[in-house]
Order: sequence, then C-alpha cells, then structure tokens
Amino acid sequence: MAAHRASASGLSRTLCIAIVCLLLTTALAGPAFAATGSFETTVGNDTVTSGQGHANSQDFGIDPTDIDDTIETTDGTVEVVVRLKEATVPAAVSAAETEQQLVDHAEDTQEPLLEYAADTRGISTESAFWLTNAVLLEVDIDRVSLEAVQEIEGVERVHENFELTVPGAPSATETKRVQPESADGTETDNSDHRTTQGIKQLNAPDVWDTYETRGAGVRVAVLDTGIDASHPDLDLHTEDSSDPTYPGGWAAFNETGDRIEGATPYDSGTHGTHVSGTVAGGAASGTQIGVAPDVELLHGLVLNETSGSFAQIVAGMEWALEEDADVISMSFGATGTHEALIAPVRNAVDSGVVVVAAVGNEGAKTSGSPANVYDALSVGAVNGSGAVAPFSGGQQLNRTDWRNAPESWPSSYAVPNVVSHGVGVTSAVPDGGYRSMPGTSMATPHVSGTIALMLSIVPDATPEEITTTLYETAWTPSEVAQATETSTMDIRYGHGIVDASAATDALVETRGGTQITADESVETTTDTRGSPPFSGLVAGIVSTIVVAVSFSALLVARSLARD
Repeated sequence: MAAHRASASGLSRTLCIAIVCLLLTTALAGPAFAATGSFETTVGNDTVTSGQGHANSQDFGIDPTDIDDTIETTDGTVEVVVRLKEATVPAAVSAAETEQQLVDHAEDTQEPLLEYAADTRGISTESAFWLTNAVLLEVDIDRVSLEAVQEIEGVERVHENFELTVPGAPSATETKRVQPESADGTETDNSDHRTTQGIKQLNAPDVWDTYETRGAGVRVAVLDTGIDASHPDLDLHTEDSSDPTYPGGWAAFNETGDRIEGATPYDSGTHGTHVSGTVAGGAASGTQIGVAPDVELLHGLVLNETSGSFAQIVAGMEWALEEDADVISMSFGATGTHEALIAPVRNAVDSGVVVVAAVGNEGAKTSGSPANVYDALSVGAVNGSGAVAPFSGGQQLNRTDWRNAPESWPSSYAVPNVVSHGVGVTSAVPDGGYRSMPGTSMATPHVSGTIALMLSIVPDATPEEITTTLYETAWTPSEVAQATETSTMDIRYGHGIVDASAATDALVETRGGTQITADESVETTTDTRGSPPFSGLVAGIVSTIVVAVSFSALLVARSLARD
C-alpha cells in the first residue's frame, strides 16, 4: 500500500509541476499587466513622462553657493531662506518612506547651520523645514554677512522669503453676490441633480451615480486665505467635533511658517471659502456647488487676505502631508519661474500627493509658480461653452527658462496641463452667502474635486496614474481639435477640458475593471462600456486551473482505485 501511495503521490507532483508550467506559459503568452506603470506622452519632439513622480531623480536645479541679488543687503536686518542640499531618495522607496527620509535628511544636514545661528550674535532661526531642506533666518547684516552663512557646510543657496499671491481678478469681469438657485446661467439640472455649471461640464454627477461615491474617504487640503467653517455648505474635517480649532482639518500659519496655536477657522478674505466650496461644498441652497461633497476637507490658511510668504506656503504643504492629504489644491502663485518651489512640489508628489495649482490670470504667454513647475498639475480656465477664458494663463516653457531646471525635465513643455470651468463660478463665501467669481483659481478646485472622486474609487492610484488618466481623457471643442496640430504644444487648453466621468471610467478600466473603494471594499464593475482589459486572459487562466485540477484529481483517484 505504501508503494502505491508513493506512486500516486509522484503522479500528483508531476501533474502539479505540469500545471504550474502551463499557467506560466498562459500568463506570459498574454499581454503583461500591472496595477501601476510608466506613462509617457509625446510633446513636440520630446518623449516625456506625463505623470509627476520623479523619486529616482532628485535633481532640484540649485546652484551651489548662490545668493539671490534680490535680497536687500544695504543695512539692518533681513529675513532669508537658506537652502541646503536636498535629499536623494532611492526610486525603490515607497511614498510613505519618502516623507520620513526627507525629515531625517533635514534633521541631519541642518545641524551645522542651526548650531551656527544659536552661537552667533546677529542671527536667529525662525523656522526649519523638511519638505524642502530649508531654514528661515533673521540676519543682522551689520554683524553677520550673508557670505558667512553661505560658507556653512551644506548650504547651497540663499534667497528671500518671497511673496505668492492670489491671481488678480480678471479686469473684464466682476464678482457678484448671488443665490445659486436664482443665478442666471450658473446652475443647471443634470438628471436628478441640480448643480453649478462647472459640475455639469465635468460630468461629475455621472460619477456620483455610476460609482455611488462623492469623494468619501479622500482627504483634500486646500491652502488659501482660510475658510468659514460655519457656512451651511461646508463641513470641515475634524478629529473632535467639540473642539473649535478643528484638529486635523484646520491650521493657520504666519509669515515665518510658524503655526498659530489655538486659532479657530476663519477666512482672512473670501477666496479660501469660495475655492473650498467648489471642492467639497454641499447643496444647502438647493444647488450642489461642490464636486466631491463627501471628501474629508482640510484647510490651511497660508495667505493673509491675498498674499503669503514662501515660508507660509511650505509650512502649509508640510502640514497637509502630515495630515495624510491625498490632494493639495493651491489657487495662488508668483508670476514667472521660481525654482525655489521646485523641491517642495517634487517632494510632495514623490510622497504620493497630487499637487494641483492655478496657472494664473495674466493671459496667453504667461504663467506662475508653483503651477509651472513641471511636476505640478497646472490648471487653466474655460467658460461654460468650453472656450478658453482670455485671462487664463498659458505658456510654452523651455528648461532654459528656469535658472537651474532639473535635468530630468523635458527640454520643452506647456502649461496649463488641463483646463476646467473658471468663468462665473458660483460658490460659498463667508457669512453663509454665495458669489459668482472668475479665474483660474476657481477652475483649480474643480480639478482637485475630480481627483478626489477618482481616488475614492481607486484609492491606491498614484499621482502618475491620476494625471495621465486626466490628460488622456480630456477633450477640446471640435473646432479647436481640428485647428490644432497634434505635434504642437497647446498653451491654451493643454491636454483639454477635464471630464470626471471619462477619467474615472478609464482609471477603473486600467485596473482591469476592479473598483476598490476608499472603505477598502472590492467590487467588480460590469457595465455597457465593455469588458475590462485582460478579462479574457484572466478567464483563460481560471479555466485552465479548473480543468487541470479536475484532471489531476481524476488520475489520482483512478490510480488509488487500482490498488
């Protein structure tokens, strides 16, 4: 009997080996697929990466020992940002590990500078950062020269704590206080949904209905002028609803990047409440104003009324990452190219966050940073008919336009990357009201909300997957598409007008039709858009397994029966 069992066992092992070989052959014969991948597009004569992640190329384009000539050094005290060597994070490191490596690198390399500041009269440390390796110093140049700071180990550049601003209001249009339910031309019915025109143009209600989500489980951090958290259409995320400071969902920063402890939510202007409403606003008025009303909305005050400093912006971005934001939405900038913003944006993207920014309101052949940083997702504005607004920025940028652009960037690229509704956008303003406002500032949160919808359905999608999918599914009016050569860069539309429904469908389809919702449940979608890619391959493998296992069992049973 023992001999017969050995014979049957040997047969089973032989068949198992055969089955494995058969399965490997079947899998390798079909198209290879994976949850994530490399995405490339052709821009002019360059093949460039459409996504924003560059974890394996930490070249931040900073000249060693460089002092900006914009710093006033005649006499008295000056505030300067000292930049040190940026971290080199290996490509194999995960997004979560990237953040910790940035923190560790900053702590290690800033020590000589911090010790010098502590031991030297006439110099003091105001803030230290890790998202970019930087320290904000106050220097009495009658006592300490900037050249002395420049000589400290690890220092690569010294620049001013420059200002970023809300894009100027387009001169041809005015903002006006409205009620969404009566605002002429700003709202529309879409199926069972009464929405603003921008939400309709995005086809966001189709996503709500098809996937039964409105952004739940996704965190969007809006960095702006603040927020009126008492507005009936806004629900600011908090870890403790009884705490008026909204822990986890609210922070305010001063000009030096220090967090203002104990601050309760407020809007220093109206801009922050308005853009927050477009991302996550509800329908208290009867009209839905937010693209993703169920997101966990975070708001960081980094602008005082209309402007904020470099230190404020970086502090706000760090806070957003520390609070596990999935998206950072920034409707502000500084006109021109500012390489000081390259590292914060690139490091945030490498940490797994999609960085969305407004291109600016100064018209064609203009743009601002951080939107024109190649790694950011830059947004321009169109009207309800899909025509680009005259004020919307757009520009072809060459690597040489930047003083020290990363070598990994393409030689040329265009901004904006995409456009969305930004003319006569109705959203919330402080004191429970609503206002119709124009600008790329208003277009940007439409895109941020769209990304939240996508991530609520495929929560592990990378920034590269998100941006590439948005680019590939964006559209332009037929007359524009016919007039534009595919080989030229479009500085008005970029890749086109964002379509939330098409982008979400494409992302789910890329994942083989498997919808993994933000609550970690798994659901397979089967609708009229067709079978998921590779479904034939999967079905073939399953069928092979069933047949092979059944056949193996039959042979083993027959062998044993003969005994």
